[in-house]
Amino acid sequence: MDAEERKRRTAALAHQIWEAEGRPDGQQVRHWQMAERLVLADIEAAHGKQPEEAAVGAP
Repeated sequence: MDAEERKRRTAALAHQIWEAEGRPDGQQVRHWQMAERLVLADIEAAHGKQPEEAAVGAP
């Protein structure tokens, strides 16, 4: 998966998390970080690796 696809998947998942939590204000960084960790875990699982700490980045 290239960087653009990873960013797109992270954004979509962060949006789903936001909606699932009732669309709270001021939680975008936390939602983005959660989504990054989940996307990274998914990528690593697909490659047979153990999830590592995700690099924290801003949305």
